[in-house]
Amino acid sequence: MFRDAFLDYDYLLSVLDRAENGPVLEEREWDQVYIYRTISELAEKYDVRWEKNCGCVPANDALADRAFEAGMELATRCGLFCLDTRRRMIWSREELDQLLASCPARVVIGSGDDQVVIARRRPDDLTRVATVGGAYGTQVPEELFIPLMLSYAQERSLDFIDNASLVTTRGRPIRANSPWEAIGCWQEMEMSFKVVELAGRPGMPIGCAEDSPSAIGELATTTYGGFRPTDWHHASFVSELKTSYAELIKSVHYAHTRTFAHNFYNPIYGGYIGSGAGLAIATVAGMVLMKACYGGVTDNPGPSHAHLSCDTYPDMITAQAVAFQGLSRNTNVLVSSFVRPVGGPGTREILYETAALTIASVPSGIALMEGVQSAMGRFTGHVSGLEARFMAEVAQAATRLDRKEADRMVRWLVQKFEARQKEMPVGKPFNEVYDLKTIHPLPEWQRTYEQVCQELQHELGLKVS
Repeated sequence: MFRDAFLDYDYLLSVLDRAENGPVLEEREWDQVYIYRTISELAEKYDVRWEKNCGCVPANDALADRAFEAGMELATRCGLFCLDTRRRMIWSREELDQLLASCPARVVIGSGDDQVVIARRRPDDLTRVATVGGAYGTQVPEELFIPLMLSYAQERSLDFIDNASLVTTRGRPIRANSPWEAIGCWQEMEMSFKVVELAGRPGMPIGCAEDSPSAIGELATTTYGGFRPTDWHHASFVSELKTSYAELIKSVHYAHTRTFAHNFYNPIYGGYIGSGAGLAIATVAGMVLMKACYGGVTDNPGPSHAHLSCDTYPDMITAQAVAFQGLSRNTNVLVSSFVRPVGGPGTREILYETAALTIASVPSGIALMEGVQSAMGRFTGHVSGLEARFMAEVAQAATRLDRKEADRMVRWLVQKFEARQKEMPVGKPFNEVYDLKTIHPLPEWQRTYEQVCQELQHELGLKVS
């Protein structure tokens, strides 16, 4: 199994050797030459482009394959930049091909009756897609953590959850690289275990540790009595295509503890990678290099718009669809799509944005649908379980679609929210859209959800709820 590759010390040490012995260069040169210039060249070389009026979800296998090849060339020409050593970490095409060939097409996480299967899918695949819902690091007050996370865990349409982050721990600020990070992650662990017990799903995988800005919190709590190897732990790249000792430390720990790890990379649309074509190429390269560097079981690009901080901007939806198709056609990487809308709880916009990216992603061959980092994850407590339920319901409905049908629906949805994105309709915090005693949506938010579900069925023929 690919995850066990990191238990082979020859390979594990070779990854760390690359960070110690690769060519030295300045970060500015990495950004401006290795990323910006190379991606521009590759977009032209492989003809990775689309016209604005060509649709939101291309059903173009040749384009998807060209984007994949461009991403593979970016991965081999540039590699990764290690921030701590200021060195390039380099893999050959042969090495990357061998690693991709060893990727499992199916993993099972969680325990007991709450285990979750995450399986490879191809474009236009009709098989079920796995779903995970949560607040994804959005800050919440301590007193709201349990009811807020319970609003996700109680939703049976969601296979597992990903935690919110605490504003404080025991009333104190959580500072990175301090004992308070460890304290905060232990509190997160205790409360999230209580959440899954209250939901009657004790073996459910938990996305963690969201209060670990450095390696300290993860190492402190992924241990006996803490977060379990069967939970869903994280290690990430820094934009663009950079890693750090902190993330490598996490990955070494995951390898030794045989812990399920989820890796993510957030390319910046409108930054050094450029716009849509660059985002598609960088996404492919990032997913492949995370396999080589971290060896996690699932991989996610959660791109961010340079100004809007979302990943539901229309051109970004198209770019992600192209990258997902390239990856799912050419590899067994268990890639996920992650919804980060501008809209927040209580608004119709969050549901339109969520539906658009979900409908674009599922027929493009993703294995896992993630969401929703509501209101861009920037506003304390602006998250709720209802939008994640909606995402999961749309995801399963979208398994019945092919890319052409998805394109028609996404075009319609984009018209419903595109003009409002710059206005940032961030909605309301959790305690203003949910009853804190019953953990049910308040009538107004429930009614908005039902109205949009009815609208999708009436206008698009998509039965959601």
